[in-house]
Amino acid sequence: MFVATAAHSCEEHFMYDETPLRQLIAERIDAAEPSALSPEAAALLHDTLPEPAPEEEGRAGPVYLRSIAAAGWRGVGPEATLTLPHGPGLTVITGSNGTGKSSLAEAAEIALTGFNARWDGSNGGKPRAAPWRKGWRNLHEATTPQVSVSLTLDDAAEPVTVRRTWHGEKVEDARTTVVREDGTELKLDECVNASMLDVYRPFLPYSELGSMVDGTMSDLYRKISTFIGLGQLAGMDIRLAAHVKEYEEIEARPRPLRTAAVEALNGLDDRRAVDAMRALGGRTPDIGAVRDLLDRDAVAGQGDAARLRALASLAGPDEAEVAGALARLREAIAGFEDVRHSNAEDARHLAALLEAAFEQRRRSGSPHCSVCGTEERLDQAWAEATRAEIERLQAEAAEADAVRRTLSGAKRAVQDLVQPVPDLLRAEESDLAGLWREWSLCRSLADPAELAEHVGRLVPALGAACRQVGEDAARQLTDRDTVWRPVAVRLAEWVEAAEKAEEATGRRKTAKAARAWFRKLTDELRAERMERFGKHAQEVWTKLCESSSVSLGRVDLTGTAKLGGVRLDVSVDDHEAAAYSVMSQGELHSLALSLFIPRATHEASPFGFLVIDDPVQSMDTQKVEGLATVLSECARHRQVVVFTHDNRLEQAITHLGIEATVHRISREEQSRVTVERMRDPLQQALSEAREISYDADLPEFVADRTIPMMCRAALEVACVETARRTLRDEQGRRLNLAEFEKRVPVQARTREYVAFALLGDSSGDAGAAVERLYPGGGALIGELNRGAHGGLAAVADRKRLVARTERLAEAILRFGRGTVGPQGGAR
Repeated sequence: MFVATAAHSCEEHFMYDETPLRQLIAERIDAAEPSALSPEAAALLHDTLPEPAPEEEGRAGPVYLRSIAAAGWRGVGPEATLTLPHGPGLTVITGSNGTGKSSLAEAAEIALTGFNARWDGSNGGKPRAAPWRKGWRNLHEATTPQVSVSLTLDDAAEPVTVRRTWHGEKVEDARTTVVREDGTELKLDECVNASMLDVYRPFLPYSELGSMVDGTMSDLYRKISTFIGLGQLAGMDIRLAAHVKEYEEIEARPRPLRTAAVEALNGLDDRRAVDAMRALGGRTPDIGAVRDLLDRDAVAGQGDAARLRALASLAGPDEAEVAGALARLREAIAGFEDVRHSNAEDARHLAALLEAAFEQRRRSGSPHCSVCGTEERLDQAWAEATRAEIERLQAEAAEADAVRRTLSGAKRAVQDLVQPVPDLLRAEESDLAGLWREWSLCRSLADPAELAEHVGRLVPALGAACRQVGEDAARQLTDRDTVWRPVAVRLAEWVEAAEKAEEATGRRKTAKAARAWFRKLTDELRAERMERFGKHAQEVWTKLCESSSVSLGRVDLTGTAKLGGVRLDVSVDDHEAAAYSVMSQGELHSLALSLFIPRATHEASPFGFLVIDDPVQSMDTQKVEGLATVLSECARHRQVVVFTHDNRLEQAITHLGIEATVHRISREEQSRVTVERMRDPLQQALSEAREISYDADLPEFVADRTIPMMCRAALEVACVETARRTLRDEQGRRLNLAEFEKRVPVQARTREYVAFALLGDSSGDAGAAVERLYPGGGALIGELNRGAHGGLAAVADRKRLVARTERLAEAILRFGRGTVGPQGGAR
């Protein structure tokens, strides 16, 4: 079978500079002349460079489809699976409307991306209405809906299955799992890069075919600029624009603040207000004069205002805390008084006396009493008895020691709460200062009882005095600031804003200059890369619309990220025209394909496949033939999967001799979808005839009518195929599909089909040529034309008829391939 070839592969169109965009822009900034780009603007551009591109390690490519499966999804009830040839090549899935083609196409898309234009919204760029989003579940299947794709990653032998299963009523209520053939689970981003799916989206559903050109130009701008490697330019331009806007807003802030300050100053009877109005008047307000006025006012009122603020915040002793410490001190004093006159206190004194005598005996080493002079009185027995008595007395005196320690600690705790006189009051002779001095002296009182008496008396009085003085000071501050202070605050706000605005003016000019320079760079980079994209789009358009009067020239990106657009250089009969207004629906779809294919077949795409749903609609026969050529060229380096209800695409593929795998899809009751791979038409027809010929139980009258008819059909297929190969016009150009279909005999006899194949004219006499190709061929054609009239009494006759038909058909095909001439010799 003839295999179409392309002058350029899909990957050869985008061999542009592979330098990372961040590095490329940085190099251009550094290379710019100071006259074109100031150091300040260059520094700002460096600060707004795009982030380094993330590493793509761990993600394989190219990614090929092994199969697509669906169950309970849209038009598919019980699970249906489409098995695809691995690697580059063209696969066409045909079937009438409603058989489930789009369901399988959308199953592959939503399994990998979680997105589908039919349900998520791409209705001319507008979200779908609720009824559109509720019909995704199959009505005939009660099992859990799921879709899946089997992928091959980077030529790996082991496939990976990506499955999306629904657990709710909304199309969003789904979970995606990724499983290797051995059952090992993976994360989806380990297999497929989500950002790459957006940039080099390999799916073109019919719902997006129109929206690619009917949608917003800014969206198309984003898609194209992103996949040609310039998507980050938009982000950088947005950041530069944000800088300009920020500085413009800073410059605008002083104006309303100045107006508010002037309104507050009007009618104010204050010398400072007069000075402020003078500084704010005129076309250019005097920022320095207002700043000096505020500084002088702050210094002049600093002493008095500061003292009042300090008095307002002055806090005396914590009365609750002092009360607690004082209660503990008084309790300790009472305890000490109880113990001081008790036996425990006597025991402590007696133990001390005995310890002194015992120590004297030890130092002197003499048993004589040093006090009374009695000899041998302090012997060993006395020593042992005295030691025992000392220990007993010390134990009895321990309680007195504990009480004494408790008292000492309680006294120290009260003294620690006594605060020194604040610096603010040291030079004053006020009641508050006097109370605080008396309070500070409590720290030096040694007698616990005296300390408790003084503290108990002073703390309430000092607390009350502090509160009174604070309230008086706060009231004075309020009275002082009621009129002028709000005005001073407004003036301070204006001064601060005006000073920032002066600084922002220079920065805004720098940012504008940087953005202007960057826009020129953007235009240069876009022009460089769009030239390659535009050429590829033009090539696709030319093949799709070869006979159209509408020509597609340059494809350019215009504007900025927010207001970006796509300019299409379209002309009709060499006259410039508005693209969309002069194009038919078929041409608009061809334009969409011309923009989609360069994007999806970009060399940086990790996806080795394309899935296109129903691209033939609205196309005339010549465009369908052009589409077949485009798909064939892409299929040399990509796995191209096309779903169509229009058999003209299959006819064009056959007519052009394009190698393709064809599947037929059908849908029966209860949404049972069947996918069947189609064989060679001739072999399929012969195979069906052969199966019937082997049936010994087939009634004769059925065989008489059926087998000759099937053999005629097989022979006619061989004749039409041969005519496709041999028929040329006077310039040697292959007839296009429409021209060829006009030449094909309609409701003709088999002899006419043979004449059409061997002579190029169905009215000619090809009897002699048939006999040279296959002796007895003329008689066989006669038998087939007579059909049931000759009779096929035995199974052997039926088998021989099929075998003879196959040999004649092969001879005709060899003639078409050029391996044998009409005279019977080799060509």
